[in-house]
Amino acid sequence: MRQAKQTLKELMAGLAVWGVIVFVILMIVSGHRLAVAYGLLVGLGTAVWLIWHMYHHLDIALDLGEKHAARHIQVSSVKRFLVMAVVLAAAMMEYRYIHPIGTVLGMFGVKMSAFMQPKLHRIMTSQSRQKKADESKAHRQNVSDDAQG
Repeated sequence: MRQAKQTLKELMAGLAVWGVIVFVILMIVSGHRLAVAYGLLVGLGTAVWLIWHMYHHLDIALDLGEKHAARHIQVSSVKRFLVMAVVLAAAMMEYRYIHPIGTVLGMFGVKMSAFMQPKLHRIMTSQSRQKKADESKAHRQNVSDDAQG
């Protein structure tokens, strides 16, 4: 379960990176900056919910039997698809305020964060190991200073 939480954090970090990159690009090329920015925020918010929903329901499915787990995963997948369709439909109806291009690019962040996850995993675990090594070194130094003093 600890590994799943770590993967969830890495996916969310990838989503944040994707959001910043897309935001900068859209602000440069877009004529309707406010609507595109709102669309991107709606898409990224939907993407956060989609990733959390996958994490949560995969955890539930692991506790079920094989037949029930397969059914649970299918139903969860349909729910996510419907949420994506409703969000995109709402963006298309209110395109002056929530631009569909930003919404689609925000939701596409789910895919992009999955592609970035292995690289982010290496970065985040190396930083974690370095932090633990620094803490261990500081602890050994404190113990050594106490023994001498």
